[in-house]
Amino acid sequence: MTQVNMRHSRTTMQSEAMERSKKDRVCPFCHDFCGENTPIYHTKPILNKTAWWAVTENFEPYSGSKVHLLLIYRGGHVTMPSEIPTEGWADLGHIVEWAIREYKLPAGGFFFRFGDTDYTGATINHFHAQIIFGGEKYGERLRVKLGYTGMAK
Repeated sequence: MTQVNMRHSRTTMQSEAMERSKKDRVCPFCHDFCGENTPIYHTKPILNKTAWWAVTENFEPYSGSKVHLLLIYRGGHVTMPSEIPTEGWADLGHIVEWAIREYKLPAGGFFFRFGDTDYTGATINHFHAQIIFGGEKYGERLRVKLGYTGMAK
């Protein structure tokens, strides 16, 4: 299975980074976050890193978000939740708590996608989570793509 899904790219910058990783035949998250490489596909700085997770800003945040963080699994290339050991899940809880404190989030959304990106709308087929905060109590609704309804387009 390919590591990037160009059909779900939202911006030119995202497409260009994904095309480079595709040409280089690497998973961009494995290259940039699983080892000690200098990130070249995702160029936002790493904000926090543990043995299991790396936290960075989404370089193409969802429209209307005030905070949009990516939490990328660092324990190897996995696509399904069942591939993450108990220690990795426990560490994810610590990372989420850190993000809430660090960004002083009074609320937010936390989600992850897994498996086939043609069902989820994800662009990178590597297990990762997202924390999103819109910043307004009663403003315009912040919309994220978590998958498809099953209705034909």
